[in-house]
Amino acid sequence: MTRGAAKTNEIKTQIVQRKDLSEQVIASGKIDPKNQSSVHFATAGKLTWLNIKEGDYVQKGQAIATLDKERYQIALRQAEQDVLVADAELAQVYDDISKASGAESFQNRIKRTTAEAKKNKAFDNLKKAQRDIKDATLISPISGIVTNVDVNVTEEIFPTTEIATIKNTDTPDFIAEVDETDISKIQIGQTAKVTLDVFPESPFDSLIKWIAAQSVTTSTGATAYEVKIEIPHDGNYKLDMNGEATIEIAVVQNTLVIPIDAAIDDKFVWVKQDKAYEKKEIETGLQSD
Repeated sequence: MTRGAAKTNEIKTQIVQRKDLSEQVIASGKIDPKNQSSVHFATAGKLTWLNIKEGDYVQKGQAIATLDKERYQIALRQAEQDVLVADAELAQVYDDISKASGAESFQNRIKRTTAEAKKNKAFDNLKKAQRDIKDATLISPISGIVTNVDVNVTEEIFPTTEIATIKNTDTPDFIAEVDETDISKIQIGQTAKVTLDVFPESPFDSLIKWIAAQSVTTSTGATAYEVKIEIPHDGNYKLDMNGEATIEIAVVQNTLVIPIDAAIDDKFVWVKQDKAYEKKEIETGLQSD
């Protein structure tokens, strides 16, 4: 053996095989509702009635809470009276103008427009009072499960106060957070295998149905994009179950496969021929674990 020559008896070799190879992206996530709603009153007041608690199922259009309506009822009665007064005053102005001879005078025009503006304002106040009465009752915008209630009866409520969160559990999805470096590889319709932490021995196969256009920040501070994966309807799946999605982004069938560490600079391999080794250039493709 000459100086610098390889110890050929210590070289490890492996037979090149043909296999089906796939490239995958792995992303963690959890089961989330198809849609959810954080419900708020559109007006302010004291909460006098609350007809929900955590775990309740509510129907879309169901009344779930009410504010004290007394002051709104007072405002409504006052608005109705103001409309009657404004109507009468405008009718009187019209009657006076009709008795005047010739074209409408500048003074009469001022009286008429003032009376008309007063009537319009009174009517607008009436519509607002009617709307406030309606808004004093909170209606569920969707059907679903109440997952949290943040208020109690007698509390002062404002339009910014969150009353409850309602989640539609009829058709939940698995929401996976795909890292920004991998999102360009993801397409709607790709296959995905989802393994939930509570059912590690029962993964299910599904499809990518939606890809978010806007990024989110994960719990670790990374930038990711949410991807929705359909969930089978026949499983015992619950909201917020955590898991992992393995998304298949490319498949090559019956291709030559070598260990990654056998490639030199991703371009060359040593090939054994009889008792010698020859360096050959290769064209690499998919890489997989």
